[in-house]
Amino acid sequence: MNPSSRSLWSPLLLGAGFGISFLLGQTLTTWSGGGSERLEAQGRGPVNAPPPPTPTTGTKEPAPALVYTEDSGQVASSNNGFLAVTGSYGVGTSVLYLVDTVNRQLAVYEARGGSAEQRRIVLVGARRIDLDLQLRDYNDRSEYDHGALEQLFQKNDRKGAAARAEAGPELPTRK
Repeated sequence: MNPSSRSLWSPLLLGAGFGISFLLGQTLTTWSGGGSERLEAQGRGPVNAPPPPTPTTGTKEPAPALVYTEDSGQVASSNNGFLAVTGSYGVGTSVLYLVDTVNRQLAVYEARGGSAEQRRIVLVGARRIDLDLQLRDYNDRSEYDHGALEQLFQKNDRKGAAARAEAGPELPTRK
């Protein structure tokens, strides 16, 4: 065999050897019963059985269930001065926006799923938003800025007042 043909056959033989080893391993796994086991999802271990139902005593009505819709994957809820909004971005990553409407505070959390080493909850950021809410505009890329819109509405209001004055007294409206 000449050296140029040896360099051509070497990768082919190596690939064929890997392929045969893989097929032999799959065959031995199936014969030993290993192929019939349930696969574990993403290294999380076996699936745990659901907890047994808790026995109910007394006539206390159960709390209404929180329903998660499959339409958007986002949930919003408010209670006791808090507003919570969740959403997802990326695979296995969710975000929680928590707003304290009484103290005007915002906190943002990121939650990741996956294997035990990958799972985590991280505080992304927090800040008081009381001064933020007093801004007229910030980083606004709208067609009209706030001042221009305000002037436009005042101009239209003056035209409307003049037209109403020319039309005469207003008819009473039904309440």
